[in-house]
Amino acid sequence: MVEIPTAPSSAINGFRIVALGFACLLGCLAAWILVPELLRPATIEFPTDAQSAASAYAYRDDATMAARIGFVRGDLWTQAAFAYGDILWNEKKSSPDATATSFDSARTLILRAVTLAPHDPRLWLLLAAVNSRFDWLNDKASADLKMSYYTGSNIIKLVPARLLLAVQSQALRDDDFQELVRHDIRIAVMHKSELLPSLVAAYNNAPQLGQQFIQKTLSDLDPNILPLIYSKGQPH
Repeated sequence: MVEIPTAPSSAINGFRIVALGFACLLGCLAAWILVPELLRPATIEFPTDAQSAASAYAYRDDATMAARIGFVRGDLWTQAAFAYGDILWNEKKSSPDATATSFDSARTLILRAVTLAPHDPRLWLLLAAVNSRFDWLNDKASADLKMSYYTGSNIIKLVPARLLLAVQSQALRDDDFQELVRHDIRIAVMHKSELLPSLVAAYNNAPQLGQQFIQKTLSDLDPNILPLIYSKGQPH
């Protein structure tokens, strides 16, 4: 009778240990993927107005928790950053002391998102909005705005918030920055049925330098819009 050789018990045990370890690894990986997906709010998108920003802000805790579990997942940190999009639409700038407390957590979170997804112009715009709350960080806010233009100059839904910030920036004295802002105004003119209210809002909130820039740019692009700006706007 021929005996069939069997593997040593130590080899079998070793294989079982390796298989068990591999199964545990797959289980941990599945949990790492699944848990954030269960926690992340499905309703958070980039806020395009104050109402959508307020809705997203209500889910900030869940979005932040999902991002922390995901750790290196830029999509989760991006969504968590969107939950702080009310910064874009809050026209009231805080005092330095209040800002240091109220915006630190938002800046830290958005910086984390930008680090993991530097290609996303929406994140650079959010970072510019945070830094614009600090008068002494105006240069930083301008640099962030430029990155938003460089990474997504033709994204229409960014125009309202970006234009609102850009025409308030002292960087508007710079020729290169003027060209970037002029591009947004050109988009607003091309889509005036949709973006005229945003152009009026930018004009109303701009200092004299920003208002003069908008006037000059519209004179070159479409002078017919100027009476609409004047009728709805409130010149400084």
